[in-house]
Amino acid sequence: MKKCISSFLLGAVLFGSMGVLAATAYNAQKAAFKVFVNGEEFQATTGEILDVNDRTYLPLRDMGNALGITVNWNEDLQQVEVGTPPQAPQSPSTNYSRNNPAPLNVAQTVTVDNYIEKYTASVRVISVIRGAEAWKQIKETNMFNDEAPDGYEYILAKVAVSAISVSDDKALDVNRYNFDTFSGNNESYANASVVVPDVLSSNIYTGGNCEGNIVALVKTDDANPKVAYGLDYSGSGGIWFSLSE
Repeated sequence: MKKCISSFLLGAVLFGSMGVLAATAYNAQKAAFKVFVNGEEFQATTGEILDVNDRTYLPLRDMGNALGITVNWNEDLQQVEVGTPPQAPQSPSTNYSRNNPAPLNVAQTVTVDNYIEKYTASVRVISVIRGAEAWKQIKETNMFNDEAPDGYEYILAKVAVSAISVSDDKALDVNRYNFDTFSGNNESYANASVVVPDVLSSNIYTGGNCEGNIVALVKTDDANPKVAYGLDYSGSGGIWFSLSE
């Protein structure tokens, strides 16, 4: 006979009590067969495995433990909660600025609206490689790349850009030259003229995403370089990111 698999109701679920079923007219008896979960024999510790009118009832907390799923009793709300509740989305910080650039892997949103383009994008710096390792990767990409001059070193930063909305169904041109690099004391750095491994270069429409490397040439004693995206011609607006690990 084909059996249906169920779970205990509240009393038996959390506390191993058989009172819920015993108080009914159902014919409940201890199951005379084994239960296997993911190839392992199921062990019930908070209650019995029961055969009730050809339905198999399992203690829910034990089943949750076997499957790696949390089972809790919420006393305030008088309810059983199975699994981890989703975390509320965190609001993007509005405190990041030129003097407080966002750290690695923190996304920021920027809206650009000028006579050339109009879009909203999300940007984050994923990782940063600096100094000898950055130069090693740059040199391996193109043997004719110039080594950093005395007192300077390269930074390779992997960034991700998402097009939240682009006006007139246009494509957003995303490349390394969208980013401007500054020192920790707010001096601008010139663009580094080297071939970059896995360079950031893509056209994305609304909903599109891309990742790639940008490059910066910074002073070796600059401990807190930073990069800006979406600055206007006057240097205002935009979003700022730290290039420190």
